[in-house]
Amino acid sequence: MPKITSITAQTKNKERCNLFIDGEFYAGLSLETVMSFRLKVGQEITEKQLTEVVLEGEKGVALNKAINYISKNLKTKHQVKVYLEDKGYNHEIITYCIDKLIEYGYIDDVEYSIRYLESVYTKQGEKLSQMKLFQRGVSKNNINLAFIKFKENEQINNLNGQNESASVAYKIAQKYTKNKEKNLENKSKTYRYLIGKGFSGEEVVNALSKIFNNDNQD
Repeated sequence: MPKITSITAQTKNKERCNLFIDGEFYAGLSLETVMSFRLKVGQEITEKQLTEVVLEGEKGVALNKAINYISKNLKTKHQVKVYLEDKGYNHEIITYCIDKLIEYGYIDDVEYSIRYLESVYTKQGEKLSQMKLFQRGVSKNNINLAFIKFKENEQINNLNGQNESASVAYKIAQKYTKNKEKNLENKSKTYRYLIGKGFSGEEVVNALSKIFNNDNQD
């Protein structure tokens, strides 16, 4: 049966140890893992126990890395999953980390989406916002819920009988066409520009009708 022949503190991180089995390096473990499993030199240990010990140690390391990853700004569940996959962690460890982060409130795709909408709603249309969030791994249900909560919080209000998205399209079109001649060529360019920002055809047409048919419109 394999035997623990040495447990030494790591030089760069005193909170981690190097585990040696039968005279050879086996794995790096946190000091907490070593203590919780009561590992000691001379102890015989089965392969199954070794796998369990390493898995438990890896969970802690992976969780710390994930927390550091999201400490700078919010991340979606999908982004954290991809990050840990890129670090080489298996499905079991990734699932454990994500479940813990959700439990701690560090991952919340609806909150992430609301924050994102707050930062971009004056710059782009709902369609583009939905696409960007979907690309970041947010589910359609969570995107829809985020939009509902966003609007319920009065971040988007009605303006002159039109939805805010339409008024945003108008404001962006105003800025884009400032000091430009109100001709057909510039109208077409503005149309393409607004469509590229994710506004619907109806929103774009309404905005253009105000600007290009009413030159004195504020």
